[in-house]
Amino acid sequence: MESLLSFAEELERRDADVARALARVEALQAEVDELRTHAEAAASFLFTLPAALAERASDEAVAAEARDQAEQAAREAEQLAERAEKEAQRQEAAHVLQRARDDAHAAEFWVAQAHDARAELERQAESRRAEAARLAHRAVELTPRVRTAPAGSHDLQGALEWASRARGALLLEHSGLAREREEVVREATELLASVLGEPMTASAVAGVRERLARALAEPSS
Repeated sequence: MESLLSFAEELERRDADVARALARVEALQAEVDELRTHAEAAASFLFTLPAALAERASDEAVAAEARDQAEQAAREAEQLAERAEKEAQRQEAAHVLQRARDDAHAAEFWVAQAHDARAELERQAESRRAEAARLAHRAVELTPRVRTAPAGSHDLQGALEWASRARGALLLEHSGLAREREEVVREATELLASVLGEPMTASAVAGVRERLARALAEPSS
């Protein structure tokens, strides 16, 4: 009887060990997945950054050219208004001048918008580059915790490649631990069935020793 209880106690210990290992792997999987998600987003942003910066610069140049043309038109309208002699000519020149000034004001606003858009993109780029460095450093920190995933280069691309390897390694490790736990549960099921004399299934290993002790009329300790 004591040997049965000792075996049950050993099964409980093995189950607890595997449960802790599974919890560790699952927590590590969550960290790796988070790293991978952020690294992919950062890499995608930085990949498209040169084209985006060129587009913002082009927008700003076009806006500046439109502003210069609008300001030139406004100067010409002012000169026309100064030369107007008749009332009708003065009124028409005043309307043209107002429209030219409105166009110049709108063009200046467009220039400011284009400048702000480029400046905002540059701020985002700086933030993403800093994030990429942090992610690369985090991958280096996590590497020793995934023994079967070798380290890569210490940059964002290296972090992405390592995260992919680590993800696969952790999936395999998790699968192996899950099978190991299923085996422990199977052994517990067979032990209970052999003592109780009827087929049954143990849904968990914890408490198996206590159940056996009651069944064998032995005090659990």
